[in-house]
Amino acid sequence: MPIKVKPDSEQLLQLRQCTKIDATSLTNLAIKLSNLADPPLLPDQLLKEIKKTLSDDDAEALLPPLLSMGMIARSSDTKSVDVVKAFRGVFETPAEQSDWDRVAASIQTLIESSAIRRVTKAMQLSYDYANLLRKAHIVTDLRPLFDESGNSVEAAVVTHTLRVAYHSDDGAHDISLAMDLKDIRNLKEQCERAISKAMCIREEFANSTKKPCLISGDVEKDNE
Repeated sequence: MPIKVKPDSEQLLQLRQCTKIDATSLTNLAIKLSNLADPPLLPDQLLKEIKKTLSDDDAEALLPPLLSMGMIARSSDTKSVDVVKAFRGVFETPAEQSDWDRVAASIQTLIESSAIRRVTKAMQLSYDYANLLRKAHIVTDLRPLFDESGNSVEAAVVTHTLRVAYHSDDGAHDISLAMDLKDIRNLKEQCERAISKAMCIREEFANSTKKPCLISGDVEKDNE
């Protein structure tokens, strides 16, 4: 069954800009990425490599659709050629479809390159869980204690609520958890310990195997 894709307005703009990139430049980029001795793991690192061949604007417009198509191909077990064909359907006019056809073969080659495959594989492994955290924050409240008549404040209690927003297969969800100061201190300690362990295992793995190691959600400046 053919897959269906529905890009948002920003993604559609990126796709349209991709159709304006010279096809020869895209082919040269695909060859260059396939010949990288040590393909990057992070999208930001991959973007730097792409900018060596394309302009900054073209590179920044091209990478998100490439990663999106690569992820779709991996997660749905769909051939890259069929993914590229599915994206052709997002264009409404024959002229835009013709523009897409002009770069489609180069786009497919890029999706199949070792550099794109490596980054999309790392992204998939990083977020291959039933529930994904979207946002978490702690809300601190001051709750007054009233006298029996309810006309006077006798004291107050400071309370904390951990609000977690997450995404699962059936959509977005939210949950609120009451916390006390001890809980917050323990959570802070666990977060600091998790960061320390992540840095330690990355360094030991890289030093012992001489291979790159990615921490999920890490940014390039932390890898330098």
